[in-house]
Amino acid sequence: MEGERVQPLDENLENGSRPRFKWKKLSMVVSGIQGVGLLLCLVYICLHLYPSPVKYPPIQSLRAQVTRCENGRLFISLPRNEYQTMEVKNNSIAITCDGLYLIYTKGSFFQEVKINLHFRKGRSPISMPMMNNGQRVDFTVVAYLAYKDIVYLTVNAPDTSCEDLQINDGELIVVHLTPGRFCAP
Repeated sequence: MEGERVQPLDENLENGSRPRFKWKKLSMVVSGIQGVGLLLCLVYICLHLYPSPVKYPPIQSLRAQVTRCENGRLFISLPRNEYQTMEVKNNSIAITCDGLYLIYTKGSFFQEVKINLHFRKGRSPISMPMMNNGQRVDFTVVAYLAYKDIVYLTVNAPDTSCEDLQINDGELIVVHLTPGRFCAP
C-alpha cells in the first residue's frame, strides 16, 4: 500500500459516478417561488385592505297587512315601527330592482272569495287557489320581476261587495331573492 497514491478531494468528485447537482438552478427556482408567494400575499392584503367600491343595496323586502277591500283591490297597510325597504303606493308594491321575488299571501275571509295576484304589466294575473270553500288563502310563488312592475291583489266575492268583505289575519310578504342586479335609485 505504500505505492498507492491518495487522490485529492477535487479529483474524487470529478471522477465519481454521482451526478453533479446544479445549485445555481435550484436557488433560482426557490427564489422564483418565493417571489410568486410574496406577490400573492401582497395581492391578498391589498384586496382585503381596500374593499371593492361596488355596494349592493339592501335586500328588498316588505311585510304588509291586508285589512280590507277598496275598489276591488285588497288594501295593503304597513305595520308601524317596522323597517321596510319597499314602498306601497295606491295599494300596490312598487318594484325597484330586477330579479327573483318570493311573494307570499295568507288570510281568512268570512265569505267565499276569489283572489288574483297581479305582478307584471300586460300579463294575466295568477288566480290563487283557495281552501275551506274559498274562505282561506295560503299561497306562495316565486316570480321574476323587473323595475316598474307592481304587485297587488284583486278580489271578487260573488255574494258580497268589496267594501263589505271581512278579512282576518291577512298578510302579504314580498322578498327580493337575488340582490345585486339592476336597481333604480
